[in-house]
Amino acid sequence: MEKTLDNYLEKIDKFLKPMAVSERVDIVKEIQSEMLELQQNGVSPAQIIERLGSPKELAKAYLGETISKSSGFGWRKLSAVIAFYSLAGFGGMIVLPFTSICGITFMFTGVLCPIMGIIKFGAHLAGIEMPQVGIEINSYTASAAAFLPISFLIGIVLFAIGWLFWKLTIFTIKAMSIGKKKLV
Repeated sequence: MEKTLDNYLEKIDKFLKPMAVSERVDIVKEIQSEMLELQQNGVSPAQIIERLGSPKELAKAYLGETISKSSGFGWRKLSAVIAFYSLAGFGGMIVLPFTSICGITFMFTGVLCPIMGIIKFGAHLAGIEMPQVGIEINSYTASAAAFLPISFLIGIVLFAIGWLFWKLTIFTIKAMSIGKKKLV
């Protein structure tokens, strides 16, 4: 294979580093086999690279496709989202960090809120008052028993908002990676 095509594949591999090794190797092998097929059909290396476009853009498309395949949240997926930020330009610098940070923060807070309600209720049963934890509106302060179900309700609402922000992050990544180019 021509040196220019090998360099192109190395750049693709570099941009895809946050992906699982097996996925990255499969993508590079797929691109390499298509390049070889095109070469055998008489297409020059320069024409092949022209068809593929920027290695950064092609890698961004593959990252976006990989991220949007599953709807769940995981640390590997989060690292792929962060890598996508760096390849996505303005949207990656502004929109994606905002939506993903809000999503993670709201989900974390949604989990933390009921835990604080349980802790406050448990402390109340043990005879310890925790005035710094709870709800206070004007002159009304919720008791530990009243705060427990309220904390669960607030936690559910916050977690749902976080999940919606995470879904918006995935939707934005899908929209940004639609431009994936086909080799043949």
